[in-house]
Amino acid sequence: MVRGETLSDAVVYNKVNLLKKDFFGYIDKNTGKVDANLPVFFSHVVSALENSFPNLSDEQFDAFIDSITFRILDAGPVVDPARIENIIQNATRVKRCQNARRGIDIVVGLKLLKSGNYGDALEYLKNFWNLDVMLGTAVAFCYYSLSGPESSAGKGAGAKPGEMELLAREKMLDLSRKKPPLQKLPQLDLGDSSFLDTVFWQILFLALEWYPHEPWFVTIGLEKTKATGNSGMRQRLLAIGAERFFDDINVLREMYYSRIETKDIGGAAGIVNHLLKRYPDSLEPVLLGLNLSLLTTKKITFHSFRKLAVTKGMPSQILELYDFEYELLNNDTQDAPGRLAEIEKHYPYLGYYVSALRYLAKDVASGDEQRRNAAKMTLFDSIGNYCSEVIRGKFPFQ
Repeated sequence: MVRGETLSDAVVYNKVNLLKKDFFGYIDKNTGKVDANLPVFFSHVVSALENSFPNLSDEQFDAFIDSITFRILDAGPVVDPARIENIIQNATRVKRCQNARRGIDIVVGLKLLKSGNYGDALEYLKNFWNLDVMLGTAVAFCYYSLSGPESSAGKGAGAKPGEMELLAREKMLDLSRKKPPLQKLPQLDLGDSSFLDTVFWQILFLALEWYPHEPWFVTIGLEKTKATGNSGMRQRLLAIGAERFFDDINVLREMYYSRIETKDIGGAAGIVNHLLKRYPDSLEPVLLGLNLSLLTTKKITFHSFRKLAVTKGMPSQILELYDFEYELLNNDTQDAPGRLAEIEKHYPYLGYYVSALRYLAKDVASGDEQRRNAAKMTLFDSIGNYCSEVIRGKFPFQ
């Protein structure tokens, strides 16, 4: 569950998805009937949403309509301009937000992209490239795909790229500068978005050829692999990062976590030492060192990094969280409740987090070895991730 989301939010989200799947099944089995009665069908969708979820926000309502629109488009046998326009008009009519057409244009563009109609897809997508990395790479891919006819005479060694390929390159460079979020738009929740993933990877590796010294393409690719669990692609990008960007903190951070995941403590230690030298004024290498010291279980290592953290001005609540974790992971479970009470007293805004840590502390003190080990792993990941977000400015210091 996302931070700030309540249990009821999660329940509603799941129920909305179930309703969506019901409509998807109906559309797939009755495409002709839906096409022939679009106003009636969309009215039925609206009634089902309003009756089942009267408190659904306008944004959530419109996102549901967008997903239904894509499914109707995708279920059709051909991409027919008249059919597309008819679907657009009926879908837009029932939406609530002022920018109702934007979401519809995006899903129409995605359908055209999926169908290989790259020129038409561009007309719908090109104005939204900076809303999401996936849309930006889709636009770049469309430009690049349209560059084929430019090279019908063949490209010899050293031949200059055509106009469309130059536009594709420019769009990827724009993305590296703009750095939009990755896969956050609800319109990208298509059920099966494997075609978008294929587009993303094809154009990303082309960008790494066009701009071999731009580390953002590696870091955004690594972010994508974490979201999809693509370990093979992750290792491929880490290899590129190790070769080209061994001084970039974003790449080094991912290399560090990869070493931790594979229990390569020596490799992780080498990256921490490199980071400490390369970024002497940053708190992040010290934080990574604290994390690593907890895995080594060597007191001298932990206290060495803690002393360095104090010297460099690490926020006090981070130090107290690591003190709590250190004691707990070293089987000093009796003092843990008191330590948490002190943290809660000094930093009231951490109350929600301290409550979660109390449950983990109980599991760590459990006599069940499997439960205890799972809790230790969760505790390590949780405090490490939270403190990393704090020093990178995503959570407040106080």
